[in-house]
Amino acid sequence: MGEIGRFLCIIYEGKAEVISTDGAGNKKSMATLTRGDLMGEMSILTGEPSFTDVVAIGDCKTVRIPRETFSSVIATNPMAVTKIAQTITKRLILREREEAQKVGITTALRQQNDPYDLEFTSSVDPIKILVINSRITSLKYALFDTAYSIPITEGLIEKIGDPESCHSIFTTKGSSKECKMYVGNTAEAIKTMLDALTSPDYGVIGRLDEIKAVGYRVVHGGDKFFNSVVINDEVIDSIKACSPLAPLHNPYNLAAIEEMAKLLPSAGHVAVFDTAFHRSMPEHAYRYALSNDLFDKEHLRRYGFHGTNHHYVSLKAATYLKRPINELKMISCHLGHGASLCAIDHGRSIDTSMGMTPLEGLMMGSRSGDIDPGVLLYLMKLGYSPDELSRILNLESGLKGVSGVSNYMKEVLDAAETGNERAKNAIRMYCYRVKKYIGAYMAALGGLDVLIFTGGVGENSTEIRARICQGLEPFGISLWDDANRQSKPFLRQVEELTAPGSHVRVLVIQSNEKRMIARETLHAIGRFHSTRTDRFTAHPIPVNVSAHHVHLSENVFHSLFGQDRSLTPKISLSQPGQFGSVETVNLIGPKGRVDRVRILGPYRKECQVEIARTEEFKLGIDAPVRDSGDVEGTPGIILEGERGQVKLEKGVICARRHVHMSPEDALSFGLRD
Repeated sequence: MGEIGRFLCIIYEGKAEVISTDGAGNKKSMATLTRGDLMGEMSILTGEPSFTDVVAIGDCKTVRIPRETFSSVIATNPMAVTKIAQTITKRLILREREEAQKVGITTALRQQNDPYDLEFTSSVDPIKILVINSRITSLKYALFDTAYSIPITEGLIEKIGDPESCHSIFTTKGSSKECKMYVGNTAEAIKTMLDALTSPDYGVIGRLDEIKAVGYRVVHGGDKFFNSVVINDEVIDSIKACSPLAPLHNPYNLAAIEEMAKLLPSAGHVAVFDTAFHRSMPEHAYRYALSNDLFDKEHLRRYGFHGTNHHYVSLKAATYLKRPINELKMISCHLGHGASLCAIDHGRSIDTSMGMTPLEGLMMGSRSGDIDPGVLLYLMKLGYSPDELSRILNLESGLKGVSGVSNYMKEVLDAAETGNERAKNAIRMYCYRVKKYIGAYMAALGGLDVLIFTGGVGENSTEIRARICQGLEPFGISLWDDANRQSKPFLRQVEELTAPGSHVRVLVIQSNEKRMIARETLHAIGRFHSTRTDRFTAHPIPVNVSAHHVHLSENVFHSLFGQDRSLTPKISLSQPGQFGSVETVNLIGPKGRVDRVRILGPYRKECQVEIARTEEFKLGIDAPVRDSGDVEGTPGIILEGERGQVKLEKGVICARRHVHMSPEDALSFGLRD
């Protein structure tokens, strides 16, 4: 204990005991090692002193691998590194569990049943989470017990402010619907909800303080929030500031938050923003072609909405396909009364059809979607006021305005069946605009792996899905008509409609914003605990800007420098076994070149070029922001070495900002891979 490891040791025969010593000098046995087990792996990887003693139990033989051999051979072998990482992680998780139980942090560690933690099953005490979606005339809610993957009760209060208000409740005890009651405002709706949760007939809790966390859907978070956040005064001020951008949503989201904060002061309250998922959009996608003054001072930009559900269905699709989400290019079609498309590249939103407000984009139930701004200027000259224009665009356009029938797709489809030409034209317009956006997003993504339908219309309308997919066969999208006609997504969470031979998988995924909000609420509370600075002051993180560099395969290196050459180490890097080489290459793009870019060793299976944003323009290349190694769908470049040139078909990226840390440090920050 306290020494820096010089060897990686493997037990060959016998047994050894791993012993830790606390600050008071008390010793505790942590594990017993037997044949094949590792020791010294943490210290040799991190260069930090060992935090345990390893003591032989009787005769014990070990294989000892020196640091130099480890760095040059084992650390460059992916299978070996995986084995070591698994060993470290298992030991640290066991230790972290013990520490978490001591300090009572029940959310510190949660086991997951699928790759993206969409279940709540926990190895520690489950908690109850209330999810609330408060709107101008309705309030939806669900109560989750994290021991189960489905809510233990759900409810919907409709027609708030109307003498004909209705309250529907669905629980494990049964269901109930009460109408012709009066719920005057959001505060009264909250009281009605809480009375139901604790009622003798349909209640599922005895006391309100059983609810440990409340998650709220908040439509507009502006340009401030990348994640769901624990609510404080600053968050409330930000929600208020965004209310003019979502006047039908944010004020009512906020009314629920303020009322619940008074009634449940000891619970954790979390805002889950529709806009947060879209914060990964690049600037060229979210900016309007307006002046910098308007962009900087007035924050006029595209924010996007439905992000909670777009995020959920992308995770669900990856889980269903049993593929890592960072390998997939997806388009999510959220089609309901409000509708939007989202282009999702390797798990990140890169574009979405809604803009600064939910008005932009697709034709919707009563919203116009995309419209020439000149139309609004013309109407203003005719004397229409801003309030009148808002009413027209939000409440009297879309399916309702074109069909003259209804803002509900089913009623418009029924009218079209009777020969109503306006209804037929509304359906044609609706499907054409969705199809047009799909084509645009396929171009933006550089291809497509998965097309997802979700939302009320996307999940339930066989005809709309079929109309949208008609004519997309040349782009690899083929709908299997038999599966589409029989699709019942509410029986199964994911239905596949892909025709045999289709290159693009077509899925119908039931929206589940309630579960996603509950999941995000757990994550936000975990982040709130893990960002206590007193836990981390002992281990500051060094920060630096990575220089541009190139990773090469062995074959490409020999093509550039000759068969008689090999990478020549110049300087060791912080990651074990990696180094900057003497050799450099020149980068040649469509517009210009960047010379003397260093090659990093050892060799890689695939070539990768990491450049800076300023070098993109110089080279004439638009490189996506990606994690290292994530090169599918990226642009290529010409590399020039001493013996010739090689043209790469892909591999140029701008590296996503990131932190390298040992498994021990990661767990101390409340992080897991």
